[in-house]
Order: sequence, then structure tokens, then C-alpha cells
Amino acid sequence: MKLKIYSLIIFSSVTLLLSSCKKDFLEQTPITQVGPDVAFADAAAAEKLIQGAYDGMYNDFHIWDYMTNGDVRADNAYAGGDNAANIQLDLFTPNSTNGNVGRDWNSLYSDIKNCNLILSNVPNIADPKLDINDRRKQILAEASILRAYMYFNLVRTWGSVPLVLKVPSNEAEFYPAKASVDAIYAQIILDLQYGVLNARSTAPTKGIMTKGIANAFLAKVYASIATPDWTKVSTYADAVIGGGYSLVSNYDFLWDANHKNNSEAIWEMQYDGYGGLHGNWMPSVLVGTGWKRFSTPTNDLARAFDSAGDAIRKASSIKFNNVVSEGWSDAYWTKANYPYINKYRADDKSDNYILRLADLILLKAEALNELSGSGWSAAAPLVNQIRSRVGLAATTANNQAAMRLAIENERRLELAFEGHRYYDLLRTNRVMPVMNAQTDGAGANLNYNVTAAKLYFPIPQDELDKNPNVR
Repeated sequence: MKLKIYSLIIFSSVTLLLSSCKKDFLEQTPITQVGPDVAFADAAAAEKLIQGAYDGMYNDFHIWDYMTNGDVRADNAYAGGDNAANIQLDLFTPNSTNGNVGRDWNSLYSDIKNCNLILSNVPNIADPKLDINDRRKQILAEASILRAYMYFNLVRTWGSVPLVLKVPSNEAEFYPAKASVDAIYAQIILDLQYGVLNARSTAPTKGIMTKGIANAFLAKVYASIATPDWTKVSTYADAVIGGGYSLVSNYDFLWDANHKNNSEAIWEMQYDGYGGLHGNWMPSVLVGTGWKRFSTPTNDLARAFDSAGDAIRKASSIKFNNVVSEGWSDAYWTKANYPYINKYRADDKSDNYILRLADLILLKAEALNELSGSGWSAAAPLVNQIRSRVGLAATTANNQAAMRLAIENERRLELAFEGHRYYDLLRTNRVMPVMNAQTDGAGANLNYNVTAAKLYFPIPQDELDKNPNVR
């Protein structure tokens, strides 16, 4: 029998899921015979399962591809380098055999598998220790928030995909059909609402799922559904803004590697270096000499910083070097003044901000602006709060349409290279007009020719071959 995404749950990938578990735990029985009486026996096993879900996220998608998908596919970065898969994403020409497409699909569904093992089995563990201080509910809430985040990435990147919510128990369940986008968003909201009710308010690190993370994603989800619910966006953004977070005083503190897990971070991946359990190799492919690096900042983004007079965020986001001696060429930039992404600059110890407060403040401003024609005046103080941190004057936007564009641009400059830009353009139906107007350094159109058919990734060929129900 061909085995699809979830077939590995019962078999060999149990080893991967429980990568953080002790050797003696895994070796109690052959892994092909792991069942509830062994793998899900007590509170300690439940803790290993949730830790396995977190550990499973240190893969290519969460280390680097999230930024490629959010910035290289948008107007913030060119593919750079010589990787054909990245170049296809940049040019909106990926096919079903694109390596990144398959890698990201498998990574996200592997993470969902890990969450489903928790959600299917932890409720049935008969160990009273799990109910001390509501720990069972907390574990289930953390898994629910994580699963929601994975599906949020899937639905925004592929559109309609299989919605798998439990460990498969028969052959038919190994071959799920695609669910509607509306159904996927409805489940994401249910998972996040469970997280708001049952997750901890605070945790030992910013890498653990909390109420604040669930509230933040609910705000972003309600802004991303087919008909945004701006009232709920505002409500959930307020819950985050009033949830004990605060902007750091200096924008560059976010990127200097000396202020990890700071007051602005809502969710931050926890990297501990090559000598530890989780190393972040992304900086090594973005900055350095000897070969052409990836994800090169665009001429358009550099112009946007300059047009706004935004020297502080530009310096934190882009570093220019003279690389004339390098033995490669570039179609977009002169090598005498060549740009590199500067937000990930601390070798393998850099942290990735999945969510931070500035994102939610600007999303709140967007909600206020969309809720009424005069909402721009209520949105302005929030936009100005973000601008003032980097020494910029108050926004000049004085009507709804002008404020809409002002917030779009503010989000771009504030959140560049953090994986948000493409999805902001997608949810506001701005991908095609923005990308098709892109020009190079000399002002010549880059001819992206983006159409509605190119907005989402294709289903990976390997998945099409395995599961006829996703065709």
C-alpha cells in the first residue's frame, strides 16, 4: 500500500516525532508496534510529545523558507544565488517538482502530524499528574496553536489543501481530499480559540505557545479570510497590545542578538547555536563572501526606504558591501554597492521573530481604518507610534484610501524580511498590481506577468502521485 503524509505516524517517523525523547523510552518496543499503552502512557510521555512537536519545527521551512515565501515572492527580495527552486519562486514560475514546494509541504504536514498525535492521544492518558495546574489542557492548547499556525501557512500558500485532524485509522484516511479554504480557516479559528482559553499567559521562553500567540494569530487570521472581520481583528489585536508586550526602544535591538526574548517578541524561535540542539544556518546563506548569496534586497525596497527617509530601518534591514572581486554576476545590482539582508546577522545564534508587537499594532491600525471611512484618524496614532521609534514624522495620510496605502507601506518597511510581505499583498488583493509594476535599478519593468493562476503554490508532484484525491 502506498503511504501518504500520515502513514508514517504509526511507523518509522515515530522516531522523528520523538527526537527529543530518551533512548530507553523509544526502545521499549519496536517502533512499528508503538501504541497508546507505551508511547502515550503517562504525563512524562505527554511532555515528550509536546517537546517533540516543538523540536520538529527546526526544519528548512521555519529556518529559512518562511522568509523566502514571504519576501522573495514579493517585492522585498530577489532570489539571488543560483538555486533554481528559489529563482522559480521569485519569478512566479514554480511547477509541481519545485524542491521548495515539496519541502515546505512535507515540513508543514510533518508538524501537523506531530500535533495530531498529541491531540488524539493526550486526552486519553490516565495519569492524574497531567491535570495538576491544568497541564493537560495547556499541552493540548499548545498543540492546537501550533497546528493552527501550520494550516495558516498551508492555506495562504496553497489555498485548498487536505485538512487532517486526527491520526489516521484506516486506509481511506491516508488519502484525504482537499478541504475548502473556508473550512480550513474555520478549523484554524477553532484551534486558536481553544488556545486562548487554555494556554498559559506566560511561559519560560518566547518559543512556547501562549494566549498572546493565539490572540495574535486570531487577529491575523480574521484579516486574511475571504471577507475580513475587522471588528474581530481589532478585538484580538487589542488583547495582544494590552497583554504585557511593549516595543523595544531601539529598532536595531531587535536584530543585534543581544536582546533575545525581549518585550516586543510575541513568538520567537529559540536557536542555541551549532553546538546546541538547534542551530540556525540562515544567516550563512544571506551574508558573506566567496559565493553569491540568497534573498538579495530589491531595488524597489531600497527606493522605498529612501523615499520615506527611513535611514534607521534601512540600515537595520540592508547592508551594502563592495564585492567587485567576487567571481559572479548579478542582473539587478552593481557589485560595487551590493546589498545583503542585515536582520539575520549573528551567525547561527540569530532568532527568527515569527510574531512581534509592531505587526499587531499596525494590524490594529488597519482594522480601525477599514471599520469606517473616518477610521483613518483613529489609525494615525498607532502608525505614528511605529514611525516615531525610527525618527520619522507623523503620517500625512488624511483619508481612508491614503491611510490604507500608508499602512501597507509602513508594514513593508517595518517587517521587511520577516516573512509577511507577500501574505499582506495577497490578503489585500495587491499581489498582481504591485508585482507587475516592479522595475529594476534603471526603472525598466521586470515583467513578472503575475496572474491569478500564479498566486498559490502547485501541489507537489510527489503528493499528486501518492494521493489522487488532491488532484
